[in-house]
Amino acid sequence: MIRFGYVLRVVAAAAAAAGAVALVRGRGVPGEAQAAAVARAAMERLGYAPLGEPTATFEGDQELAWALERARPGPAGAQLARGEGGAVRWRLVFPGGGEAQVTVDGVVWSLRRPVPEAPGPDLFPSLATPRVEAAVAQAVLDPASWRLVRAQSWREGGHTWERAWFVGGSGPLPPGWRRELELEMAGSSVVSWKRFVHPLGTDLGVVTGRMAELRLLRRPALLGLAIVVIGVLIAGAEAVAYRESTALARGLVYGVVVAVAGSFAADTLAAAPVQGVVLAAVVALLPGWTDLPPTRLSFGPAAGVALAAATLAGGTIILGAGGWVPVTSPVPSDTGWERQLADAWLPALVEEPLLRGALPAFAAPLLGWWGAALLAAPIGALLHPEPSVPLLASIGLGVVLQLGLAVVARFAGVGGAVLARGTCEALVQRAAFPAGPGWNRIALLGVAVGTVLLLWPRRRA
Repeated sequence: MIRFGYVLRVVAAAAAAAGAVALVRGRGVPGEAQAAAVARAAMERLGYAPLGEPTATFEGDQELAWALERARPGPAGAQLARGEGGAVRWRLVFPGGGEAQVTVDGVVWSLRRPVPEAPGPDLFPSLATPRVEAAVAQAVLDPASWRLVRAQSWREGGHTWERAWFVGGSGPLPPGWRRELELEMAGSSVVSWKRFVHPLGTDLGVVTGRMAELRLLRRPALLGLAIVVIGVLIAGAEAVAYRESTALARGLVYGVVVAVAGSFAADTLAAAPVQGVVLAAVVALLPGWTDLPPTRLSFGPAAGVALAAATLAGGTIILGAGGWVPVTSPVPSDTGWERQLADAWLPALVEEPLLRGALPAFAAPLLGWWGAALLAAPIGALLHPEPSVPLLASIGLGVVLQLGLAVVARFAGVGGAVLARGTCEALVQRAAFPAGPGWNRIALLGVAVGTVLLLWPRRRA
């Protein structure tokens, strides 16, 4: 006879897997294959056929993307950021020469081809203006909207070069924004162009100001974690002096994992060894500190899927209520799979033992465990707030997530909270990385581990 508990685990595994697949389906930065084709076609129109397959690098202007979404909230701003706003794009470098930037929606943002051996007759400065004005049609889809504002000529490499600057007004961008284009010609051939967007001061100011506020607000949270770390070091010294029971092997392994994960995250490379030492001490001392139940790792990823769904729904609710929250995810500095794993799992590995283990252990004698969990919630929320308007919406959403992790820790232990947080972060951050099944599998790694743990048969006591 099949036990009811196992049936419950099967249902939980199926629900978590189905929910996670639904959360990652259709998410991710698109356009990598399209960008290569668009760049190749643009160069061929200039008379140059690039050789080989290009190397694609994902890059973006985060402040510009969020300023566009601030000016046009919701999907309209996100579409501008991916297209005519030029904030999120692919850089393509062809091995045989030639380089281009193409937005994820297929707009050629910049292009440079090798100088042709025979670029055509030189343009005399007094007669160059009409040819330069006509050349802008090779760079933009609406050449009639652009006007020449400045031009210069010089002699180099046996050819006369022309460099011209155009202004295109706001076009499809929000009112008050401005488009610019810089175009270069060698002889009578277009060699390169590059587009720029100048945002309205208030839109960019709100975004950059809010980001500065969030960096300032993180300081109290970092101070709180620093106090906890000092307490961990003191408690560790006391445990060694009085020969208290510790889990040294477990702590050592965990510290190595944290240090390795931190080495793949560019922002924490220098701090990785320190984080590893601190977390090794925390995990080694946790068995003697807390009265949490034994770790139930199997239910952590399932809870992480539920928390990810709540987080994504929270952003939708804020937008629907008239607030503003970024649709475009933060652009990672590196798009390797190592960075995706580090971005998703390092916060869970570092923060959960501190917020769900060490902090409650220190504060529980005064506040009780749930009181300590309530104290940890705003600290965790301030560590990773989004630049939303109003700010309380972002902090409130973060507090809800932290309280959910506290519930997971109470019933599944600190290990369950680590798996829940890592799974949640991986699903939420999926949109920041390129589209494709390979990236989906990396985002679903925690869910796959949870499914195996839930379905693994257990021996009867």
